[in-house]
Amino acid sequence: MMDKDAVQQVVETLPELDRDVYTFMQEKYDELEQAGEKYDVAANDTYVEKKAAENFSVSEEEAGTIFARTESQIRRLQEERASR
Repeated sequence: MMDKDAVQQVVETLPELDRDVYTFMQEKYDELEQAGEKYDVAANDTYVEKKAAENFSVSEEEAGTIFARTESQIRRLQEERASR
């Protein structure tokens, strides 16, 4: 589970486009989960990346890269905090 403080700390440091894309995609993943969608990583990723690409005029690949890079930064921060 993501630490909300770590998420906020990382998201605040992102360039505006990255911040907007990550936040948008996280909201879409949350909507899918709340709608009771069976968690199908490939299908959900494709759907959310496509929506972000349409919304922000970036490629689906770029949207996925922004999301993955941000998640990686958040995990690193969480691991760093946990090791203290």
